Amino acid sequence: MDCLGIGRKLGGSLAAWREVGTAGLDNGVVLGNRLVDLLGADQFLAGPLRDLARRPLLQQALRSEGLARRSALQALVADLQLTYAPAVLAELIDLLETGLLEPGLGHPAGSGHPASGHPVSGHPGLGNRGFKQAGSSPLPLQGAVAIGPGAIGPVAIDSDSIDSDSIDSDSIDSDSPDSEPPDSGSLDSRLKESLSKESFKRATRSHQTFPRGLELAMAPGEASTLPPAAGALHQLPASLRRLGRDLRRLAPGLALAAAMALVLSWLAKVLDHGLLRPSPIGGGVVLVLLLAAGQLASLGPLRRLRLWGLLSQQASADPRLAWRWVTAPWLHARTLEALLNGLLLLLILGRSPLALNELVLRYCLTSLASLALAALTARWLGLRHQEWGGASGAVGGLIGLAVGQALLRWREIGFGLGRITIPAWVLLVVVGCLQLAWILPRRHPDDGARPGQRLLASQWWWGLLLGLAWALLSWGSALVQLWWRQRLA
Repeated sequence: MDCLGIGRKLGGSLAAWREVGTAGLDNGVVLGNRLVDLLGADQFLAGPLRDLARRPLLQQALRSEGLARRSALQALVADLQLTYAPAVLAELIDLLETGLLEPGLGHPAGSGHPASGHPVSGHPGLGNRGFKQAGSSPLPLQGAVAIGPGAIGPVAIDSDSIDSDSIDSDSIDSDSPDSEPPDSGSLDSRLKESLSKESFKRATRSHQTFPRGLELAMAPGEASTLPPAAGALHQLPASLRRLGRDLRRLAPGLALAAAMALVLSWLAKVLDHGLLRPSPIGGGVVLVLLLAAGQLASLGPLRRLRLWGLLSQQASADPRLAWRWVTAPWLHARTLEALLNGLLLLLILGRSPLALNELVLRYCLTSLASLALAALTARWLGLRHQEWGGASGAVGGLIGLAVGQALLRWREIGFGLGRITIPAWVLLVVVGCLQLAWILPRRHPDDGARPGQRLLASQWWWGLLLGLAWALLSWGSALVQLWWRQRLA
């Protein structure tokens, strides 16, 4: 299949799915996979289609109507222009134009404007009305139409004045008294004109094409001096804004869990000094007993506690359910996983000289870090129906720390079980196989994530990486201290 020209066919399929109300369009991963399936054997547009489907602006355009949809499409096209080459960008624009713009809403007869998506030379496009409420003014270009950072069709928009990720369909009021009442037919036709591939091709023929499809809007005859890395640098602020937005949504749960980690550590200290001090039982054994008690309670009279206490992806950003960040590390979705993690903690921490309060604090903070990274990864990849809980993050961190130290110091590190010493790498292989058997299969029928994406968004994977990072940090710190002593000597 020739992928050049396939944009309108994919857009027609998207329009048909919207018309019949096909389920899954609000899931970026599912939508991307459906569009890629239509490509057949030629996967020329597979990567761009998956990226487009996961963009929040596309989901906003799918959910909204009228002026809100047109505003989201404008911002989306501006972002795409900073990422893709002209050939790929033209197909994506065709997809958006065919799939999201309602047909038959062109200019009325005799108005001097065509009803199709072909542009009229010198037409102002959506410059004045589309971005009026976003706080931006169009910047006219000299000479021919130029496509560049923040340019929509024949009008250039200052991209630094527009936060494309902050456009909210609920915040745009078409009846605002400060804005000019839009003519729906005129605006739809103008958006088609601004998104037209023909307009884009005519604009790019007279300008130099830069890496990643970044075009510089300039007057005729001016020389371009845009560095090759400008496209990547221009995308960095958008990524940082998205990361900051996700962190703000998770902030209530993270703050509550961090504060409760200190409270639980204090309670563990009181329990250790008040009840366990005369007992020879170590802190690691008590920690395992506490985990076992919570799991047993969720199996018996408080079996609903497991459904309420686990942290789901939807609950991770809900301030009213922030307490699940505190309960999730102490409950397991699978009884077999709870048994495995309990045995591993008993094997690794059973002879630990650390006090109970120190073990509880480290367990809570390690679990919180792995939970936060897993939740951020799931949001970044556009996944849904993910659920986290249990000691998998802490166990992965302990195994990763032991394996990392064994590799960096080039000596075997093991854990005693009677007369047998189990090497850390054996635990990594055995536990890793069991965790993959639990993580990779799809647990929800509407989960469209790939197995690798589910692994990246798992609590155990991030715990393992944190353990390896801590081993590397400890090894580097020891080398620096040794070098400093030799220098002082």
